[in-house]
Amino acid sequence: MRDPIPTADVTVNEPFEVLYQREFRPMVRLALALVDEPGQAEEVVQEAFAALYLKYRVLTNPVAYLRVCVLNGGRKVLRRRRLVRRQPALAEEFGDLGFNHVVDAVRRLPSKQRNVVVLRYELQLSDNEIADTLGIPVGTVKSTLHRALARLRTEVS
Repeated sequence: MRDPIPTADVTVNEPFEVLYQREFRPMVRLALALVDEPGQAEEVVQEAFAALYLKYRVLTNPVAYLRVCVLNGGRKVLRRRRLVRRQPALAEEFGDLGFNHVVDAVRRLPSKQRNVVVLRYELQLSDNEIADTLGIPVGTVKSTLHRALARLRTEVS
């Protein structure tokens, strides 16, 4: 993974504890939007901060690195969850769960589209911030978001 480009909201020399206090809640919201369980979301964020701590002094944009770690951690949790659900004996247990069709539709999006949607609407990041976080051009953010929203409209309606 390449290091993201620094943004204006990052102070490179700020203490790790200040970054932790400022970014913990937004990162938990991001993780919760991905994994939908508060305990798992906090675990994902703690692992992301642990990974960040090891590289904190050499990163040019620690917040973007943290966001990517949270996104990757959320994907890891969802991948494990899918593997568990594939087991036939466990499939019967999930029959009585209610559904939130919008959240379910977001989770069915391809990884890249899901990441852009969650960063935009959960963390309310701008196109430039999303591009910095994911290490992609701003135009790609816009087109990916457009395709994701079109797909969500189709699935939800």
